Amino acid sequence: MRSASPRGYGALPSHAAAPSPMSAPSAVHRGAALVSSLREQGRALIATQRPWGQLLDSAALARPPSAGEAISRLRRNLTYFRSNYALSVLLALAIGLIWQPASLAAALILAAAWFFLYLARDRPLVLFDRRFDEGTILGALSLATFFALVSTDLGSNVFKSVGVGLLLVGMHAVFRITDDLFMDESEAVSGGLVAGLGGPGRPAFVVRVV
Repeated sequence: MRSASPRGYGALPSHAAAPSPMSAPSAVHRGAALVSSLREQGRALIATQRPWGQLLDSAALARPPSAGEAISRLRRNLTYFRSNYALSVLLALAIGLIWQPASLAAALILAAAWFFLYLARDRPLVLFDRRFDEGTILGALSLATFFALVSTDLGSNVFKSVGVGLLLVGMHAVFRITDDLFMDESEAVSGGLVAGLGGPGRPAFVVRVV
């Protein structure tokens, strides 16, 4: 005698529930996230800057007595004034672009192209009844940026402005004495000036940069 199996036991459902597709974040959201990230980084850079009067104190400038002292000053000042130095290089770049209106216009056009064609676009790009995918757009924008940098004054102006900014930063870091500079433990460790001593619960201390 064959026993009847429970109704429906072992039977597969006729229609499996299809998983709901995860919607990828739109390009608008990516662009907004990028702008928000840049804004937060800018705010953090401004918040961590040292007093400009301390940076520009002419009484604290002196010729290093040796090459070893010059390297030591360079490392310590780059750690202590890193936000001020970064802002100074950005200022040199901005002045260099403003001084050359054509380069400024080219930079603005490239920035607008990247933003509207790649970051802020939330639908496929269609031109002349042809659809362009993300990889094609990214490659075209990268090629256009490279071509603008190497074949116009934009690239030379950017490199010159950043180079002048880095040169001034390096000269200041070498000639700025460090006897009056103090930083806490985390800053000294992040700058590679001292080895970390801590674990959780260890008190922070102040390091005099000499």
